[in-house]
Amino acid sequence: MFQGAPPHPLVLLCAAALCLGIVLMLRRLVPGKHGLAMFLAIAFGPAGHLYLRGAARYVLLMYAAWIGLLVATPLPPIISAVLLTILSALLMNARMRTKPDKESNAPTS
Repeated sequence: MFQGAPPHPLVLLCAAALCLGIVLMLRRLVPGKHGLAMFLAIAFGPAGHLYLRGAARYVLLMYAAWIGLLVATPLPPIISAVLLTILSALLMNARMRTKPDKESNAPTS
């Protein structure tokens, strides 16, 4: 199997900054869309959770789970990255289901 040279750290830093920029821009321009939140969780992994407010603990939880997968299991890193993507989508689904809807709390007259 071909093992290419790892990318330059500046390229990785720019890619991470671009992902965060896209997620935070969408949070400001198109807030509260459940389908978009799920897409961002799948496409950007833990960084996609920043679309919804209160995401810091979930991002830390996701990275802790990934480190646990890398250290505690003999899986290749690409397999653990796929598992992290699945876990990210499941966690985003749970976050959206437990988030209270503002419309349901509106008083009825």
